[in-house]
Amino acid sequence: MKYLKRLSLFVGFVLFLMSVGVRADEDDSVTLNSGEIVKGRITSQTDTDVTIEVTNERHTIFTTQIIARSDVKEVYKPTPEQRREHAAYEALGRYQLNPDQEFKSADYAEGIAAFDKFLATYPNSEHTTNITARQTEWRFEKFEVDNGRVKFGDKWMLPDAKKPLVEEQQRQNLEESLPSQVRIVKAARARAAAAQKEHDFLHSTAGYKGKTLPPDEYTRVMARYAANDAEIPKANANLTAATAKFNESYAQYQKLGGTVNYQEQVDAK
Repeated sequence: MKYLKRLSLFVGFVLFLMSVGVRADEDDSVTLNSGEIVKGRITSQTDTDVTIEVTNERHTIFTTQIIARSDVKEVYKPTPEQRREHAAYEALGRYQLNPDQEFKSADYAEGIAAFDKFLATYPNSEHTTNITARQTEWRFEKFEVDNGRVKFGDKWMLPDAKKPLVEEQQRQNLEESLPSQVRIVKAARARAAAAQKEHDFLHSTAGYKGKTLPPDEYTRVMARYAANDAEIPKANANLTAATAKFNESYAQYQKLGGTVNYQEQVDAK
């Protein structure tokens, strides 16, 4: 449960970063008259141009762009205080609610305390309204948890009411994923069969068994043998893994009351 909670917070953090367009390490930006925004680190500004260092997402490749002032609509270069506020706001992104899972009361208390600290430190922040609203949501959810209720589908209920809803969602999820697993198993089976067919041919009199070959052809045939020898265990391992995953998912699907016969689809030629 602790792992799921941490995973939920991490996923929420990622979605938060995507939704607010966080600049991360690239806090400076130059907005061009065309509407394009160049993000990076502004290294110098003059009356005639703006120099900005830009990088790829992994910060492994850098370049410098010199942009004429006549092409610039706006320059954004935050002050140290703005950078600290931005970093503090970004850090709050880890506190995201999950519509299908409540947290522990202590987790809510941690989030609420983080919101309190931000509001106390930056009372005039442009993010005050957003943080206050999120803080209210966290306080409400803490109240619900403290009163023994749980969450699913963004609704609050008693624990006994949640179990069948979770199981139904799991069944629906499996019903969506099993057709793909059927295709994967059948493709893996075809791959293994093709590898075995190639093996049987290579080692038969219809292939190269007992034959004397010219040197060039012999080299090509030996390479074909080696490739097949490597392919067979890979194909069989792939089939075993695909089948095991399907069997596990299908067993769980049946346990949850699923009625579609996916085994029949797997067995079909």
